[in-house]
Amino acid sequence: MIFTEIINVILPVFILLGIGFFVGKYMDINSKSVSDLCIYVFSPALFFHSVTTSSLDLGDLGKIVLFALSLFLLFAVLVKLLGLLFGWTLSYQNTMMLASAFPNTGNYGLPIVFFAFGDEGMAIAIIYVVMQSLLMNSAGIFYASNHEKTPRKDIFITIVRMPGFIAITIGLIIKIAGIAVPEAIGNATSLLGQAAVPVLLTLLGITLASIQIKNVLKFIGTAAILKLIAFPAIGLLLLTLLYPAGSLESKVLLIAVATPAAATTTLLAIKFDMNPDMVSSAMFVSTLASIITIPILLLVL
Repeated sequence: MIFTEIINVILPVFILLGIGFFVGKYMDINSKSVSDLCIYVFSPALFFHSVTTSSLDLGDLGKIVLFALSLFLLFAVLVKLLGLLFGWTLSYQNTMMLASAFPNTGNYGLPIVFFAFGDEGMAIAIIYVVMQSLLMNSAGIFYASNHEKTPRKDIFITIVRMPGFIAITIGLIIKIAGIAVPEAIGNATSLLGQAAVPVLLTLLGITLASIQIKNVLKFIGTAAILKLIAFPAIGLLLLTLLYPAGSLESKVLLIAVATPAAATTTLLAIKFDMNPDMVSSAMFVSTLASIITIPILLLVL
């Protein structure tokens, strides 16, 4: 049953990737324009609608926010140390962060959490999904736009101007304040948000069609190990400090951080020209490898 459920989550991903790959091979598609459409329209609508309609338990918010921030910072330090050890350029380090520091907790992780732990587990996972989306639309933008000669002030301005960051911030304010979203706006953002995931996955397929895997094989292997092994290992260490052993919170959050690389990071890599071929390839491989790693983790839990 566990394996069947994971296949049902992953198979649609690969179908859409395959369609995008075919389109990229045989049609003249401007991936930059499609990427901008996702960044400026579909994804912000998805973030806003997801935040404003979610059942956030504000009582659990503080500890999960602490966990998410601590995990991200520790992992960033690890990648920085590896960069110093192996002589990685700034661009390579930033690309590695995009490919391994942002788990696909939404359309990948939530179905698995729901299957394994039900509504109670979903309530915990949704808080982490919101926090992870905020990190991706702030720290993710930082790493995607942090080229060698980019001033820090310009990066900060870029972050606060990005529609995804704005949409999540406004959504959180509305949710915490208990403000009702007008039905027309809710319906509009829902419709636009529904387009985000299929368009994004198709775009990834288009991007994959233009690359030579052998040229980025070493990067892909390193990113997959960091994302599927190192990132969850750091998460497990933090969870033992924050929650009782065997608690529902620790199980749900461990599954969430063990998911493969988020597809949204490819949008940022394309937008800011931060090696999108490497990021999309790493996302593809980590998703494929997770067919093995996620079932093993579920069986252990």
